[in-house]
Amino acid sequence: MLKINNHEIKLIVTDVDGTLVTDQQELPAIVQNKLIGLQEAGVYVSIASGRMPLGFDNYTTALKIKDYSQYVIGANGSLVYDAKNDKIAYSSLMSINDVQTVVTILLKYQCEFTISYEHDDTLYCAGEMLLKIKSEPGAFLDGMKIAKPFQVDKIKAANKIVAKHNSTAVFQEMFQVLRKVQNINVEQLSDYGCDIVHAQSSKGQAILHLVDILNQAQKTNIKIENVLYFGDNYNDRSAFEVLPYAIAMEHAPTEVLKLAFDVTGSNNAAGIYHYLNKLEQNN
Repeated sequence: MLKINNHEIKLIVTDVDGTLVTDQQELPAIVQNKLIGLQEAGVYVSIASGRMPLGFDNYTTALKIKDYSQYVIGANGSLVYDAKNDKIAYSSLMSINDVQTVVTILLKYQCEFTISYEHDDTLYCAGEMLLKIKSEPGAFLDGMKIAKPFQVDKIKAANKIVAKHNSTAVFQEMFQVLRKVQNINVEQLSDYGCDIVHAQSSKGQAILHLVDILNQAQKTNIKIENVLYFGDNYNDRSAFEVLPYAIAMEHAPTEVLKLAFDVTGSNNAAGIYHYLNKLEQNN
């Protein structure tokens, strides 16, 4: 049994990039086996990523989440996805008006972006070079099936927008403008990129929805003090603010490290495995 401060850990949620997998996008076998073993022992495991759920389905499958908790969190918390039954259990979308407002700002700053619409398996790309990259064989399409040019006259309700600018100075100016827009949540990913989702969407809020879903669907009794979270970036901050037991990877930004309950080693050195192993030994 995993415990922290006499609280039993019943649910483990992990970010993907920079946390669960290495910088080469590999899932370390010792991390995989540890998380599968904990699920076999009754601990639920889930993923919370900025990616769309099908964009990390290979890791969901490798961890056998579909056989246990079933649910994962995608698009920085804009949806909770039932991976076993291939359906959305909860979603919070940006309206057409909100998407139009964001797009107007991005185009003003000549920023490249991709957009994922509700009930659409196409990744829409704004920017000639970006579209070219996303159209190449083997390109990462975040779980979408094909890349097509973004069309400003065919905007729909959206799960998320990913924006990247080649100038960090211009990006920072644009980022501050975006943060003033109502009804959206802008999650900084780097010095030149961000995810944009609905204002009520964040990993922290989505984890609360996940807990409610599991308690109802699986007849569990999970509270926030029974949740252990692993993350490493700015878009994980909401989870660190909501959960008492959020663990930062050692390379996380200072802002995230300050919010963390504890710190573990690098994603490239199986930091999740070593932290869970330490917990088991202490118990």
